[in-house]
Amino acid sequence: MKEVNYIRHLNGVLRKFSDDENISSSHRSLYMAFFELWNQKHFPETLMVNRKQVMALAKIRSRTTYHKQLRELKMWGYLQYHPSSNPQIGTLVELFRFDTLTDQKMDRTCSVSEQVPVQKMVSFIKHKNKHIINSFKQTCPKNEQVVIDYFQKENRSVLEAKKFYNFYEAIGWKLNGKNPITNWQACARNWMIKADEMKNDQRSGSPSQMRDNLHTNKNKNYGEPL
Repeated sequence: MKEVNYIRHLNGVLRKFSDDENISSSHRSLYMAFFELWNQKHFPETLMVNRKQVMALAKIRSRTTYHKQLRELKMWGYLQYHPSSNPQIGTLVELFRFDTLTDQKMDRTCSVSEQVPVQKMVSFIKHKNKHIINSFKQTCPKNEQVVIDYFQKENRSVLEAKKFYNFYEAIGWKLNGKNPITNWQACARNWMIKADEMKNDQRSGSPSQMRDNLHTNKNKNYGEPL
């Protein structure tokens, strides 16, 4: 038997898997378990295998699944096997060669057919990124009336709505002069919260401070140094 080319055989069988709609991940796993043992034995024409060892390598727990997939791999032209009823003699497996086809040349360059999926993927990624960018586009109210209607809905005054609109209209609807506002309603709610906080601070702090500052003593001696 001619020496098996490890890489060419592996590339060949993986290509066949890719073109075969019947092949599942479990079939691939079982075949690769056989391939690993075949490689360890230096690629003999016939390989004697132990079912339990193969199932462990392939991560297959069910004996029924093992036999089913083994029969299917045989039926689809990947291997030949001869079961044995003797526990001292394992099943004989013959893996078909996939390293002798003339079209399986090792070439680092990509063919035209291989480039097409890549181009489609690049186009898809660009479209996806464009969609993501568009979803974060700046949003601002169409006009002042839209803002007034929103503020009135929140039981706020028309004057406050106009102040909000004029302020952000003047700075191009940006935060800190840099980042575009992506949700002007949320920005308006923050405006309302800050306005309420300022009113509360004025009500609680200003009168007492004014009384303290204006408090004088009628008996003050103006001759004392300051």
